[in-house]
Formats: sequence, C-alpha cells, structure tokens
Amino acid sequence: MPLYPYPYLMFSTLKQRLMLGVYIFILLSIPIGSYLVSQNQTYKSQASEPKKPKTATTAPKATSSPAKGLLDSSKPATDTGRENEATAEASSSSPTIANSYGPTLSFKAVFEGRPEDNQTNKLFVGIAEGTITINPKFLLSFSIDLPASGEYSNLSLAGLTSGSTYTALLKGSAQIATASAFTMTPNITILNEGQSVNLISGDLNEDNVVNSADYSIAQKVQGATAKSANWNENADLNKDGLINAFDLVIIAKNIGRVGASGAWTSSIPPPTASSSAVLTQPSIGGPMDESDPPSREAGHWIWIPSL
Repeated sequence: MPLYPYPYLMFSTLKQRLMLGVYIFILLSIPIGSYLVSQNQTYKSQASEPKKPKTATTAPKATSSPAKGLLDSSKPATDTGRENEATAEASSSSPTIANSYGPTLSFKAVFEGRPEDNQTNKLFVGIAEGTITINPKFLLSFSIDLPASGEYSNLSLAGLTSGSTYTALLKGSAQIATASAFTMTPNITILNEGQSVNLISGDLNEDNVVNSADYSIAQKVQGATAKSANWNENADLNKDGLINAFDLVIIAKNIGRVGASGAWTSSIPPPTASSSAVLTQPSIGGPMDESDPPSREAGHWIWIPSL
C-alpha cells in the first residue's frame, strides 16, 4: 500500500505548503544567484581595467617624394600628353624647388638712340679682375641675347671671389664697349648700383671705335629699309626700320670715341637665335698679331668663337 494513498492530501495543511514554497524558492534562488554574482564580477573587472585611447587608423595616402619627381622629370617624354602628365604629377604631389644659380650678376643696358622699350641686341659681357686695361684678361665672358627691356639677371659668377673687385665690360653689336666696376657679393650683385649702363652707338664695323669708317658704312646704305637688298641692321641705330639722317647724326656726334679696353681688331659674331647667355672661352686677348693684314687698324684684339 503506498505511503500516501491519497496524493491530493500531501500538502493540505498550511505548514506543508509553506515548506513547499521555501523549498521551491531555494531551488530557484541557487541558479539565479549564481548568475547575478558572475555578472557583477564581470562588470567590476571591466570597470577596473584602464581605458585604452582609441587610435584612428586611416589608409596612407599615395605621395611622391622629391627624388621621385626629379627622376620622373629626367625621363624624356615621347609625346606632349606624357609631358603634361609628368608636369601635373610633379606640381600636385611634390614640393616646388627653387632654382639656384649661386652668385649672379644683374644689370640693365641701354643703347643710345633706341626707344626705351626696344633694347633687343646681341651683347658681349666680359668679367675681368680689378680695373679694365688696354689688354684685358677676362676671367669669364658671355654672349647674351638681351631682351627688349634691356634687363638681364642670373648671369653666373661662379668661380669668382666674394668681396673682390671686378669690372664688367659690355659691348653691343653697334656700340663701343662700356666698363662698370663692381664688388662681388655672395648672392646677387647688381651692376652700376642699379642704374642703367649706357652704351654709345655708332661702331658699325665693331672695332670698338667710332670713326669715319663707320660713318661711311651707314652712308652707303642710307635710305635702305628692312626689305632692301643692302639692308644693314646695325646701321639702323634708332630702330625705326629706315637708315637715314637720324642714324648718321648719331654716328657723326660720336666720331673719335673709343670704347673701354681700346680698339679691337676682331668683331663680335653676328646675332644668332639664342635665349640664354653663352659662356665663351675666358682669358683670351692680346696685341694685334704681326700676321694680321696691314689694312687693319692698330690696337688690341679679343677673340670670340662663333656661336
């Protein structure tokens, strides 16, 4: 016979029911309590850990170094499109590098008789140590295509000594030579204290002397224009496109004038298409050789190679 023949009578009293409730509460509180305790420990451990600063990570941007830019620019482009691409890349991804010329000379030349805005000419520039003598030895010499403004800069003086005194000799294709002394500075030297260097016109045969020979050359082509077969550009001293009395007057008033360094017996080469100064052989010059034709005038010569 079962212990409780009537199961519905097991928890009929209040005491039994309270005991059953306590028993059920204990059974439920064990897992719930364990869960709550574990969660509390997790929160505490997370709160005790030091917070690490957040590091923003960004993808590196593609850049081009200055060295790469120089290498790229040194590769010859096969067409205009590739040249434009290289230029665009260099300008957008590499720093601008300024050109450095070292010690340089800047000046402004004005040719007598010409309009202020038309000073275009082939110009010889020789640099000698100290003052100009009758037989100068040029340390540096250049053949320059002077622009219409007459201004020229960044003429390299590399190899000369800063603080030393030198003299620049300037001669145009139809002008006698003019000398201007300067003390060299480490960077930019401005000739003639920033004032224009004035060159006297009338030397048509380029012997550094204005005389009757020059006047005769201009007189023979008087009336010629740029379209004439006998046109002589050097004789058009005022650059009005016509060789006339105005040009002859300039020569006449300067007859007898001799340029710095004395008379020359060799001429400056005719103008050629060039946009930069061309360094000629330095330290060349001397008295007229005995083998020269007797028809030449006595004096000193300076040899300038053909350009």
